[in-house]
Amino acid sequence: MKITLKLLFTALLLALFVSLPAVAGDTLPLGADGEITEEMVSDAVCSYMLGNNDLTLDEVSDAAYVYTVWNGRAHNVVDMDGRTMTFYRPIERIITTNPDNSRLVIAYGDGDLLVGSDECTVDSGCVCPMTTGDEIYCEECWDSCTDGGLNNVPQTSTRYEVNYEYMASLRPDIIFEAEFWKDRADDMAEKTGAPVFVSGCDFEYSTMKNHFVSVGEVLSKEKEADELVSFMDEKIEMITSITDNIPEDEKLTVYFAPRGAKKGFYDAKEGRDFTRTVNTYDALTMAGGINIAEGCADGDVNVAIEQIIAWNPDVILVACSDPEDAGLQFILDAPELQSIKAVKEGKVYNVFYPNCRGRPTDINLINLIYIAKILYPEKFAHIDMEAEGNEIKEAFLDTDGVYTAYSEYLKFPVEQKV
Repeated sequence: MKITLKLLFTALLLALFVSLPAVAGDTLPLGADGEITEEMVSDAVCSYMLGNNDLTLDEVSDAAYVYTVWNGRAHNVVDMDGRTMTFYRPIERIITTNPDNSRLVIAYGDGDLLVGSDECTVDSGCVCPMTTGDEIYCEECWDSCTDGGLNNVPQTSTRYEVNYEYMASLRPDIIFEAEFWKDRADDMAEKTGAPVFVSGCDFEYSTMKNHFVSVGEVLSKEKEADELVSFMDEKIEMITSITDNIPEDEKLTVYFAPRGAKKGFYDAKEGRDFTRTVNTYDALTMAGGINIAEGCADGDVNVAIEQIIAWNPDVILVACSDPEDAGLQFILDAPELQSIKAVKEGKVYNVFYPNCRGRPTDINLINLIYIAKILYPEKFAHIDMEAEGNEIKEAFLDTDGVYTAYSEYLKFPVEQKV
């Protein structure tokens, strides 16, 4: 009976006080020998409730959390760059430096713990929809992701600059750094005094899954991570159960322009646009397309117009990021491309822009379904694109109707009617 009452007190404290801020320290609360036992937590709870305040309420709450969630030991994790770090108290103050990590923090229900983030998370449409003119779409999404609204989270970094002093002043328990900026992680940790966890994804679904698991582990949201992986697997299976049965010689060849064609064939300033492609895009190949650039060098690659003409793809997919993007029409009208089968047959389509200071998994999962419906409309006529898109967005942002708002702004999903 004594133990039962003590555990009841422990549960009560966890329910009431686990959200109190407590910066992760370098020792376990109570556990000087590196372990917190049930008896230690129970005695501390009872002692505190009887007025013997040798420990603060935060320390007792932290001890209960460590015992209950981390099995009484410090929380050791390894980031996606192979760096090991240890946490001794619950993570309650988070800074992210790119939308991919922000999106997962929100997906796992920890959006209210965001105390700082980058400009693409809080001041653009990389997480919740926003127009190129800075007009918010789907206000419910922006309002519900964090306390006070996602666009009111302090901006602590941009593409070109990190405000280390501001980061440090916000006392983060952890900073999630993008994998493509991993070289600055150690410097960031030294300047802010906070653990810096490198994680991110690319266009391969295996890496996306690793990203889900990695962030879930450090936030003690393994269950949520497993559920998100299962959700993604179900959507993939919905498509590949059909496309895997299409004979290779019946699959359509596709040229994919993931940076669009807004500036024509090539934007000298950014080094991309229509002639920039990728040799790996799982959303395309799982949708049953043959990526015509799969034999190119790894990652992003620029190819000559003559090479695209020689490939002669059946379909051309052009990533679109705003309703004023005239890239698709440019490709259809370009004199240089009129000999290409896709252009001659009018099989040039907009798809969702798959980049946004990272690789937005929700958008790329939507592209999987969208591309499948473009390539094989008769095989996927039964799929309601709007319903699927809203379900995917809700899985990441816990808000219904986000895809509807996003597609109404872009217009092409409605006009193409896939």
